[in-house]
Amino acid sequence: MKNRSWLLFSFFLLLLIILVIFYFKEIKKELFLLTDVQPFWLLAALSGQLLTYLLTGMEYQYLLKMCKATGIPGLNELSKAAVISLCFNQTVPSAGISGNLFYFRFLERYKISREKIFSLIIQELLIYYACMESFIIVLLCLYPIFANSSLPIKTTLICGLAVYPALAFFIVILKKKHLYQKVLRIKWVRKLFKQKQTTPQLQVNTEIWKTIKKNKMMIAKAYLVKLLVTLADVITLLTIFWGIGSSISPIIILAAYIGTNIISLLPFSPGALVLYESSMTYLFVSLGIPISQAVITTLVFRLLSFWLPIPAGIFLYKKWLSFSTSHDPDHGTLAETN
Repeated sequence: MKNRSWLLFSFFLLLLIILVIFYFKEIKKELFLLTDVQPFWLLAALSGQLLTYLLTGMEYQYLLKMCKATGIPGLNELSKAAVISLCFNQTVPSAGISGNLFYFRFLERYKISREKIFSLIIQELLIYYACMESFIIVLLCLYPIFANSSLPIKTTLICGLAVYPALAFFIVILKKKHLYQKVLRIKWVRKLFKQKQTTPQLQVNTEIWKTIKKNKMMIAKAYLVKLLVTLADVITLLTIFWGIGSSISPIIILAAYIGTNIISLLPFSPGALVLYESSMTYLFVSLGIPISQAVITTLVFRLLSFWLPIPAGIFLYKKWLSFSTSHDPDHGTLAETN
């Protein structure tokens, strides 16, 4: 078990080294651009990013309470798990699957049933899609006010209006057809997060809407926290603009941020590298922001939200491996520690 975990960590580290070598020029440029941002606002931007991990931990706390899980990890551990999950998603282009696999392993160590973990992951995805859809609807309503002539952002938002419900429908169908069980029968997937050679049948509750009805308050809290996660990213971008001496409407920043997330749904590269930067810069410019400001803000934001969490995530993942492999999960040591 320990050898397998360290093999996974070594593979993860090798992937990071390849990324750094391949994108060394871009990283160097982004580090150099930090000097263009006033230190106070740079610190505020970094605080905004740290807030996203704390809020993500809070969201998972609410979802775990809704699942009636016992031995729930503390907010500190859930926030660290959010960094590690982001690190997986950033380095392995898998549309968020790699990060969710880590969450599966992480929560399973706390003796939470596999059925509850699957339900939690699906609920988190549906809440995220609902959050994005809410922002898109608001932005489309405000479109005549902030973007009279920006056709690219309008087109992107309309596409997002259709894409997120389609993704939610696909997730529900996957759950209903129990296709997750088939995925778990794949040997390398099973070995990735479960040492047993046999995979028991999952009795995943398919009545999603009944679960939501019974836990309206918890769902509402998780949804609100997910909205705040997005707003924390917007605050990060806003403070970077302020740091380079530019005053931009938060609505414009929100529109460019949501539009970029819609475009970067295509997982053809780790963390949507190049696509994310070019899309955000293009959308900022289409909304009337000077290209020099758009480039600096985008690259500094990516440094804070993409590159810096990767080494932090690897460090935390290494610590998690060392701790979890030195404790017997059958005795519930992790749950008692928290």
